[in-house]
Amino acid sequence: MASVLRFANNEYFLSGNFESDLKYQNPILVDPLWKGTKLETNLDRFPLPELTSPNSFCLVTSGSSGIPKMVWKEWEEIENEISYWTRDPEVRSLYLDSNKVYVQVPLCHLYGLLWGYLIPKSLGIPIEFGFPQKEEKLWITSAPQLQKTFSEERPLPQSAVVSGMKFPVPLSRILRDRGGISLLEIYGSTETGGMGRRDPLRQNRFQLLPGLETKFQIIEGMEENELQIQSPFLSRKSFVLGNQGWTKEEIPPNEYYSTGDSGNWSELGWFLLGRKDRIIKHNGKRVSLDRIESEVLGLSLDGEFFCVPVSDDYGQTIGLFSTGTLTAPEILHILRKELPESHLPKVVITNLSLPKLPNGKPDYSTITKLCNEEYQRIQNQITKVKNTNSIDSHSSVMEILESILGIKPEPGKHLVYNYGMDSIQYMDLILKLERKIEYKIPEEDKRTSYFASLSGIEEYIREKLYLLK
Repeated sequence: MASVLRFANNEYFLSGNFESDLKYQNPILVDPLWKGTKLETNLDRFPLPELTSPNSFCLVTSGSSGIPKMVWKEWEEIENEISYWTRDPEVRSLYLDSNKVYVQVPLCHLYGLLWGYLIPKSLGIPIEFGFPQKEEKLWITSAPQLQKTFSEERPLPQSAVVSGMKFPVPLSRILRDRGGISLLEIYGSTETGGMGRRDPLRQNRFQLLPGLETKFQIIEGMEENELQIQSPFLSRKSFVLGNQGWTKEEIPPNEYYSTGDSGNWSELGWFLLGRKDRIIKHNGKRVSLDRIESEVLGLSLDGEFFCVPVSDDYGQTIGLFSTGTLTAPEILHILRKELPESHLPKVVITNLSLPKLPNGKPDYSTITKLCNEEYQRIQNQITKVKNTNSIDSHSSVMEILESILGIKPEPGKHLVYNYGMDSIQYMDLILKLERKIEYKIPEEDKRTSYFASLSGIEEYIREKLYLLK
């Protein structure tokens, strides 16, 4: 059977073309958003891989890298998952109690294909795409779509199935306080199929599915483990694009699949921390960029936030990209009060426009490049005007600040974080000030607004300690 590339929009499924393709050839399903982009160009560089089993197909993914990967789905894997969910009492009642399902996710991805098409089809429930004008019983949607619907004050569903990311804490709080809405979050990936479930309004941990065999591999230097699985839903074959064409990868039958997800396991369930490849060593500690993103989301700040690694003289540190209206100094001032030192970013960029890949996902490569460029700009500025004069007990507060920041401060105008100050420099600043005034500044004073700006520090010493000459 020949492989055929399909830009699989919703009409492709509703017209019956998907079932027809499965019968006579092996479809390779691609998101229509890829058409006419560099992602489509990658697919045309080499001949398509050939599938060797009937009723099998591929789902094309790109993750955050933009490099295509074709996940080979055997129909038996799909049938196993459909059978599992349609026999589940909670899922059956969700669908059967609804006279129609409203779908807001693309069917060309596994989550949409299963929950927005194959499961309702198996249960005989009609589907409709888009957002209803009044409150309806069931949506198959995503957390960002729910967030947008709530922000625009449009009708929300009575129940919804979501997937694709850890559900944002602020949205959980809002919907829980609102009451009257029930959520089911599915945990999994294109390769694994469903691995767990939870109610994100009331549960921090996912309940892993019965029949899922698990191992938890220790991640070096971390308290968290990586989840590894055996599952009847798991796809063991895929094709990855390389310089020479498509390379087939296969997981042996008795081998566990490494999900790349880090977290911790207890009798209460699986707490998902984030991706294993998003762990860096910062200030001597291993930290998860996904965890920092989650912690920032939990602060209910305006906009979206994305953490990326930034290269510095000591290895890697943290860059933060924001789409909100808060300025970088305002964000840093809030984070310093709420997050541990090891989780504080060294550079913050605010930009109302989020760089995205053609498939609509955040373009982490571009975000990382922007944060590294901003960090380097700050470092170059510091090097260019760095004051090498020695500091002693006769130095003024402004001279101490200039020696640390590398540039001449402008009293009464800028917050200290405008100068690229990180947590280590901030500690150095406090120590030098304490040596000069021969007084230990109380911890509670350090957390006041005085220490957020250069003029505030001067005012603190002048008004509180009467020692500034």
